[in-house]
Amino acid sequence: MHGGSGAHFDGVGGGSEYPSGYTHSPSAMSVPMSGRSGHPQPMPPVADPRMRAQGSGYPARHGGHPLGPPIQQPGPPHPPHAQHHTPQQSAPSPSLPQPHIRYYPPTGGHMPPPPPQQPPQPPPQQQPRQPAPPPAQVVTSPQTPSPQIASPGTLLTRLRAKLQRRVPVFGVWLTIPSPVTARAMAAQGFDWACIDMEHTPLSPSVMADMVSAVAASGTCVPIVRVPSHSPEWFKWALDAGAHGVIVPMVNTVEELLRVQRLCRYPPAGQRSMGAFFAPNVFGLRGPRAVSDYVEYVSKDIMVIPQIASVEGAANLPAMLKAGGTDAVFVGPYDLSASVRGTPDMQVQDVMAHIEQSAKDYDIPLGIYAAPGAAAGAKCRDGYSMIVAASDIECLLTSATDNLDRARSEARVYR
Repeated sequence: MHGGSGAHFDGVGGGSEYPSGYTHSPSAMSVPMSGRSGHPQPMPPVADPRMRAQGSGYPARHGGHPLGPPIQQPGPPHPPHAQHHTPQQSAPSPSLPQPHIRYYPPTGGHMPPPPPQQPPQPPPQQQPRQPAPPPAQVVTSPQTPSPQIASPGTLLTRLRAKLQRRVPVFGVWLTIPSPVTARAMAAQGFDWACIDMEHTPLSPSVMADMVSAVAASGTCVPIVRVPSHSPEWFKWALDAGAHGVIVPMVNTVEELLRVQRLCRYPPAGQRSMGAFFAPNVFGLRGPRAVSDYVEYVSKDIMVIPQIASVEGAANLPAMLKAGGTDAVFVGPYDLSASVRGTPDMQVQDVMAHIEQSAKDYDIPLGIYAAPGAAAGAKCRDGYSMIVAASDIECLLTSATDNLDRARSEARVYR
């Protein structure tokens, strides 16, 4: 530092060729420093007017500002007459909602005061919970059906109630070994369906599928005609879920009592325990399904002996007197064949004897009366369990009628 009032950066004294107070830097004109204060001093006047901006102490090439000329925002030019005119703001349209604009002040500014908050609302008072009512006590006894089988038992109960009032119930005879046709026929509105195993080649497995198909209709009661009096046929039919059995060729009281024992569990009978599928057909579910079936439902299984011989017709009053019979089914074709082999006997007389015996002991009567045109006459004779159709007859009759109609309509073209 030499004598002189100016301070500089490169240590060159006042004897430099530059004026005192200026730096000896090859860069553009630096801002002079004053003495010891270290604050920037204004630039001395420059002789060349091109180096100045009008009304400014800074070079013209910097636009008269140490940071250069201000940035011009793009936009349409203002007309000359509107330079000093402040446009009026139009009122917002009342039909359009005004957007909410949040204002962020620059750094160092003050945030607007937050909007006043609503005082917290007290929580709503909860109503005291009412204690749950105690579960209803269900008392079951051997005379009171289980609550679980109230709904599943209505199908069989409804059929038995109609028979007791002698309301005609119409059935369909199933001989085609197919659960598909069994389901289709049961869905037509029949009260009951008999799955015939005596004169059709039905295996126990197909019979079981047909029983389930008929019961699935929800309106038709599945009944199985077993082929003989052997115990295995009763096991297969009842364990599959049959609601009743028609037993052919029952001729004596002993045969009837033996059939009844095969349909009842001990101590009333000798039916073997093993009904694992039958409860599902009756709609029973849960761990008590089998026990409810054994204890309640099995007692309502219908036992229907078939009278198809002169011997059976003669012993019918004694059989009905023994009890345990829900209905009597008449086999008219076998009965007619049996009567023809007996001299001095007419089938009409045998039928009249059967009808009178059932009337004396108040037992419903059933008979095969397909096609349905004969049903009216049988109702007048006292029959209430009537077969109105069979699957094979419906199939053959419909096929023949449609073929005859087609040939008749197309006769002119042949």
